[in-house]
Amino acid sequence: MQKGEQNKLKLLLMGISARLEQNKDYFVSLVMEFRAGGKKFTASVKRAEGDPGWRLRFQGAEQDVSAQGAADFFAAHAAEYGESVLTYTERGKATVITCTPRGVNMKQTEQPVTEEKSSAAANPLLDSGRQYLIRVDKAAPLLREIGILTESGKIRNDMIRKYNQIDHYVELVAPMFQKDDSQEILLLDCACGKSYLSFVMNYYLCEVLGRRCRIIGIDINAHVVEESRRMAQRLGYHNMTFQQADLRQYVPPENVTAVISLHACDIATDLALGTAIRAQAKYIACVPCCHKELLEQYQLPGLEPLTKHGVFKARFNDVLTDSMRALKLEAEGYKVSVVEYISPLDTPKNLLIRAVRTGHGNGRAKQEYEAVRRILGTTSELDRRCAAMEEDCFFISDSDLTGR
Repeated sequence: MQKGEQNKLKLLLMGISARLEQNKDYFVSLVMEFRAGGKKFTASVKRAEGDPGWRLRFQGAEQDVSAQGAADFFAAHAAEYGESVLTYTERGKATVITCTPRGVNMKQTEQPVTEEKSSAAANPLLDSGRQYLIRVDKAAPLLREIGILTESGKIRNDMIRKYNQIDHYVELVAPMFQKDDSQEILLLDCACGKSYLSFVMNYYLCEVLGRRCRIIGIDINAHVVEESRRMAQRLGYHNMTFQQADLRQYVPPENVTAVISLHACDIATDLALGTAIRAQAKYIACVPCCHKELLEQYQLPGLEPLTKHGVFKARFNDVLTDSMRALKLEAEGYKVSVVEYISPLDTPKNLLIRAVRTGHGNGRAKQEYEAVRRILGTTSELDRRCAAMEEDCFFISDSDLTGR
């Protein structure tokens, strides 16, 4: 190999070494092939679980190696063989470096995927004219792991509605992230349950948008948290963590980009919204589920005859609860929109509350919210969360003044 080609290889390998260091959570594989005559020798590098380093396997032996050490290993062996190929794959794309007597070259391609036949034509409940963002032919390993696909690559009949729900959800929140300029997206999934949404959003952000991201799922149920951890490990989604925690005591990290929640029951939706407000999240995307807290609280002065039937009282409660949540977010400085994200035939709990932080307060919305709350005679968990946050801010300010 000529000196100029050696320098070129050195520069390319510096890039690979840097990616190993910086993108460890997105790493899939690193394979090296060395060819001479009719013989071929293969080396591979994998993550050393629970350790910041790497493991290099070559000719039946394994050894610990640093990111730079892996690059140096390839460079040294490439000088000895007639042809050498390094393939570095991370989620979403692959980088291939080829060394031959003709020179050193590099190319980048999308990460190869296992092609799956589309299930849309075979199933009338799928919209065959729609461009799904989480495509079966691209996201098969993910969809299989979360139970949407069978082993043969067909969408399970009992999961068709779930597949439509999560894909429509992604479609409606996608513009937030497409415009976001964060260096790394930090997303909290509050009351994550089985974490369908966490995994799908991780796939979309990393492998469709090509963004760096971290996903944190929080749930009070230890069983679903542990199962989500195992699923992330099987998928190789190392940028995901799951925590068992009560959202009433959970303290969110700094620089939260977005808080999401899908069908968190009753006050869990308020706890998710309260967490988002406390974290000053840039974006909120929440699909509420059942509503109980305000059902026995609210009054409609002068309109009591309209709620003498229990079914009407419950339906009024659903609308009042979510309307007040939207108005409360406006009062806390968010621009809010509410849309139906899926057909009511799929689920009656089909409202998506989207909010984007404006960075400034909204005095008029605060006055409107408090006026409505007084008329209805209600106090929600979200009210209590926000009141507790205001008390925390008061005590911090008071102690700061005392110390001066």
